[in-house]
Amino acid sequence: MPIYFILIPHSSLPMSRRTEKVSSLLHQEIARLIQEFELPALTTVSKVQVTPDLKWGKAFITVMGDESKQKQVLAELKKNIYSIQKAVNAEMGMKIVPRISFVLDHGEEYAAKINELLRKAQE
Repeated sequence: MPIYFILIPHSSLPMSRRTEKVSSLLHQEIARLIQEFELPALTTVSKVQVTPDLKWGKAFITVMGDESKQKQVLAELKKNIYSIQKAVNAEMGMKIVPRISFVLDHGEEYAAKINELLRKAQE
């Protein structure tokens, strides 16, 4: 009888207490560090996801502005990723600090689009 394995991506796995704590600390530290940069648009960190082995962290950022502003902000953050990572490493004081990557969070745009469709449907 064959044995089947189901592969579950990291993002759908529930986070343990430790990963939640590290994610929360990373969120606070990255948000503090982003304020120090002169970015072309208002930028916030919406959430941070950390892999279960704590080797990788994905920071989802929300940029207020059009698509060109979003690309400019993402390029600026990626250009300064080494200084951000160095500051996070120094501040966290952990043996293993997740390597950070930045991703645009389109959740608010999607929610606004859905709300607009619902409003049109009610009319």
